[in-house]
Amino acid sequence: MTLKKQITAAVLLLAAALALEQFTQTDVKLQNMFFDFANCSWLINKNLNPVLHLLFYTGIKAMIIALSLLVLGIFMTSFKTDRLKPWRKACVLFLLAAALVPLSLAGAKKYTNVYCPAQLNLYCGDKPYVKVFDKYPPDFDKTARNRGRCFPAGHASGGFALMVLFFCFKKKKAKLLGLAIGLGAGWSMGLYQMFRGEHFLSHTLVTMFGAWLIILLLEAFTQKLARAYPGFFAINEVN
Repeated sequence: MTLKKQITAAVLLLAAALALEQFTQTDVKLQNMFFDFANCSWLINKNLNPVLHLLFYTGIKAMIIALSLLVLGIFMTSFKTDRLKPWRKACVLFLLAAALVPLSLAGAKKYTNVYCPAQLNLYCGDKPYVKVFDKYPPDFDKTARNRGRCFPAGHASGGFALMVLFFCFKKKKAKLLGLAIGLGAGWSMGLYQMFRGEHFLSHTLVTMFGAWLIILLLEAFTQKLARAYPGFFAINEVN
C-alpha cells in the first residue's frame, strides 16, 4: 500500500473512532466493567497500586524519554562516525514523532472539553456525560477553569508515538517489531488509564489512529527531505 493510501486509511479509521465515541454507547458499556458502583471505586487505584503506577505511568514515560535521548545521541554522533550517517533520516523521523505526536494529541485536550470517566456523574463524579460534538446543559459551568481535558488520551500518545519505529528500519521483521513495540506501549498505557477511570476506549482509539496519521505525514515529509538532501541523509546506505 502506498503512503498516500495509508494516509487515507488512517483518516478513515480516525473518523470511525470518532463515530464510535459520538454515536454508540460502547464506551460506557465497556467502562462499566472497570467500575465498582457499590463502592464508587475503579479497578485500579494508583494510591493502592504504586508498582502498577510506576510501571505503566511514570516508568514507561521515563523509558520513552530515555529512548528519545538515545536516538538524539545517535543522531549527533552520526556527524563524527560515518557508519551512523545512514541512520540520520530514521533519527530525525523518530525525534519528530516523539515530540509532535504527544504535543498534538495531548494539546488537543485543551479544546475538546471532554471529561474523564472518573469525573462523570455516571461514576460518582459531578460532571455531565457529554460527548465531544455535543453541547453541555445551559446551566453547566463552562468556564476555562472548569473545562474537561480528557479527550483524546494524552498519556498513551507517548507510547503510540513509538509506532514510528516501523519506518525506522528496512527489514520486514524489524519493521513489524517496531510497530509491535509502539502498539504494545500505547495500549499498555491506554488500558492502565482506562482501568483507573481516566479514559474511555474511544479516547485511546482516537489517540492511536491520530498518532499513526501524524507518523505517516512525518514519514512523507522526511522522505521529501531525504530526496532533497541525499548526501546528508545517505538513505541508500542503510542495510
